[in-house]
Amino acid sequence: MEPEEIYAKKAEMFRTAIDKQADEEIALSAKEIRSRKSAAGKAKAQQALSDTLSKVRAERSAYETKFKKELSRCGFQTTKAVRAHRKELIDGFFEELKGELAGFAQSDKYSDYLKRSLAKAGKELGRDFVVLCAPKDAERLKKLTAHEVREEISIIIGGISALDEQNGLYADFTLDSALESERGAFTDKPELRL
Repeated sequence: MEPEEIYAKKAEMFRTAIDKQADEEIALSAKEIRSRKSAAGKAKAQQALSDTLSKVRAERSAYETKFKKELSRCGFQTTKAVRAHRKELIDGFFEELKGELAGFAQSDKYSDYLKRSLAKAGKELGRDFVVLCAPKDAERLKKLTAHEVREEISIIIGGISALDEQNGLYADFTLDSALESERGAFTDKPELRL
């Protein structure tokens, strides 16, 4: 059952209880009015009934306002909790994915990935570029390319970046940026929005 339906049912039950209380108070006041026979007694009874009705209406309005505020607060708290849980799940998923990428960077297939990245960098930047890599990959890359290899401490997981210093061009083939790009695309999916 949806929260709106639950809240609507509770609001209806609340209104019914208020109406029942109002009916009981009206019946009691009506009984008192009938017991009075004089015109002055009837006038006073009418005023008492009017005052009672005003009081009941004011109480009903105050309770409805309080109920709406509580529903709003509960809705906000629920949304906040859902978003926090969703963030926790996404963070856990991407931490696990980061671990898998770190494992890939230790595998035999990683050298092939670096070769493909070097080829892509050559296509995008031409012949003259500098290779930027994680400190752990520097020696491996020096064996794979004739280009200058520089260590870049911002690359944690692995992969390369390529820099054409003469033309100011840059290409990023790091696993770090690929993971961040996927994370951004993942959270932007409409299915995951609240």
